[in-house]
Amino acid sequence: MRFSHSGAKQKLSLGIIHVPEMLKKIKQPNLEHLRSFHQICIMGSIGATVSKTGSSRATLSRHIASLEADLSSILFKRGALGFILTALGKTVFEYADNIFKEAENLSEAVLLQNSELTGPIKIIASSGIATIILPSIISELMFEIEGLQLELLPTGSVSMDSTQDADIAIQTHRPMRKDLIASKVGEINYGVYASVKYLEKKGMPETLQDLKKHCFIGTIPETLKQTLQALWGQEILDHDNIIGCEDYPLIWQLVVAGCGIGVTHRAQGDAEPSVKLILTDLDALKLPVWLAAQPDLKSRARLQLVYSSLAEKIKVKLKNFSN
Repeated sequence: MRFSHSGAKQKLSLGIIHVPEMLKKIKQPNLEHLRSFHQICIMGSIGATVSKTGSSRATLSRHIASLEADLSSILFKRGALGFILTALGKTVFEYADNIFKEAENLSEAVLLQNSELTGPIKIIASSGIATIILPSIISELMFEIEGLQLELLPTGSVSMDSTQDADIAIQTHRPMRKDLIASKVGEINYGVYASVKYLEKKGMPETLQDLKKHCFIGTIPETLKQTLQALWGQEILDHDNIIGCEDYPLIWQLVVAGCGIGVTHRAQGDAEPSVKLILTDLDALKLPVWLAAQPDLKSRARLQLVYSSLAEKIKVKLKNFSN
């Protein structure tokens, strides 16, 4: 059988105009209806969505029906197991998910742009973390965030769980309060050190028992006593030949000067040529580093910006220390 040229052309033309006619039936979806569809997909069922959002079952069903009508598509298969997304439904969900994620990003960006980035933010940290880790990080923050005002509160013991007045805490134990915003940002490796001059005079301690003959510099925070007892035994807590001090810079200067034995970050101790790492057979002391913020973090753009930047920079710094 032979087709004429004109007949083939006519058939081809009919095929071409067929697609636009179908497209005319598809309307731009209503965003409220699209959000209902997205919520049902996320939560797994209309019932769960009703419980979570407070929307009525009738409203959600109407939104899905309207969305399917607008798109001239079946988005769900309805069966004994509930709603199952069709292939087209999965595509619509992917687009909807991107739309609402971008909407969240837009809201956060506007919030950050319209919020004041000035005014003091109080950061509390142990004097060791404040001295060893924070200076270079604070320098970067001050250049990155124009008009930033910080108040640094170094202390011997840090706990956002207590009544300490701070916006952000950098501490070496997980916060107990459930309402706090908290992130683990890494670990600190610790070591026991003494100056070469001190060891020449007093001798090298080989065991924890030998520490009885030596002076220990520093004060063990309450938050660390249980950890040290489990790791090194009760003897370390009962040691009475000490120079009590909670100020890390002074503790370290006393160790370097040959006044006794002290504990510090490996990154700090290993970099000081006048001291020596001792008691290397002991179980290694590693403490987690947690960033904690007050519950109003998400409503304070300036605080959120500083918290996020601190978390990222501390992670990088601690990773570099461990390499």
